[in-house]
Amino acid sequence: MKNTRLVIGLMSGTSMDGIDAVLVTITEENGHISHLELKGSSSIAYTPELKKLLLHLCTPGSVDIDALTRAHYGLGEWNAQAVLTLLKETNTNAEDVAVIGLHGQTIWHAPNKEPFPGITHPFDVNGTLQITNAQVVALRTGIPVISDFRAADLALGGQGAPLAQIIDYYAFRENGKTVAVQNIGGIGNVTLLPKEGELLAFDTGPGNMIIDGLVQHVTGEPYDNGGMIAQKGTVNQALLNQLMSDPYFAQEPPKSTGREVYGTHFVQTLLKEDLSFEDLVATATAFTATSIIDSYSRFIIPKYGLDRVIVAGGGAKNKTLLTHLKANLNCPVERSESYSIPDQSREAMAFALLAHESLAKRPSNFPHTTGASRPTILGTMTLQERIE
Repeated sequence: MKNTRLVIGLMSGTSMDGIDAVLVTITEENGHISHLELKGSSSIAYTPELKKLLLHLCTPGSVDIDALTRAHYGLGEWNAQAVLTLLKETNTNAEDVAVIGLHGQTIWHAPNKEPFPGITHPFDVNGTLQITNAQVVALRTGIPVISDFRAADLALGGQGAPLAQIIDYYAFRENGKTVAVQNIGGIGNVTLLPKEGELLAFDTGPGNMIIDGLVQHVTGEPYDNGGMIAQKGTVNQALLNQLMSDPYFAQEPPKSTGREVYGTHFVQTLLKEDLSFEDLVATATAFTATSIIDSYSRFIIPKYGLDRVIVAGGGAKNKTLLTHLKANLNCPVERSESYSIPDQSREAMAFALLAHESLAKRPSNFPHTTGASRPTILGTMTLQERIE
């Protein structure tokens, strides 16, 4: 039996640059997805004031609980507006959309377990926090919302990340070839689609987060447009070697990382280096590229080989970063937009797919990539009528 749904996906990444919204048609036959099509996409950029507030909330020791509470509800309004804008731009009625997959804005990711007070004795917990009130989104749009996708995987012993590999499986796999889909958002993460064996996915390390932080601090601009600043600088090999000495890179997957490692504190430490601004950005860019290449050399190429790399996310627009990758990988390096998946749409499409699977009551995590004990249905559903 054939069934088709219209689903909206919403993504706010660790780069904290805004909200990406997509409208996707998902067709399934006999309980399996057979086709997906991007019908439209829209993005709303965060204002400088909102980005500053959110970055402050992510800084250890500086959290204002009142600001955190209000941001949770305020981002609900922002995400609702992203949906309404997308509906208008695609001439789509809310009644025709089955569900919204809402990721929310990650404030903190704590994948490693630490002791927590128990009723009789301490026990170990990990966790993750994405804010954006789903009830606000459902009320403003009149569309059911599925959110909090990472929690179930964490409850089963996983790290709750990565989750976006579902879109890579359906959009980029090639028979007889090993393909790596490298997302470069705030954090870098790879999905390996091997010609034989199970899918593999993990965080490779920093993405744009350090580069953006340096550029924002010095120039006030949101990012290094096209990698032009990095192109003018010279990579400091001693500093690069020091950065690559982080034991995370030798750690076997499953693994994940985030702003808790590569955020404001990391950037402030780099700014103390006796280097020009251009050399710092060049070295940070090389750090992202080298961490990706190192991950492939350790965990992918020896076991699976590598026929193609597809780059997605904001980092796909950084020409200097892509030049590093192309110079050091012995295979074609392409952008996701060559496969009709725009750079900024991949993760939002992933959460549309995750919402579709949850609505169908099917598990959609990949336990061998997150460390969870078993597959599980992800997310929490919010049902509500539309309130103008």
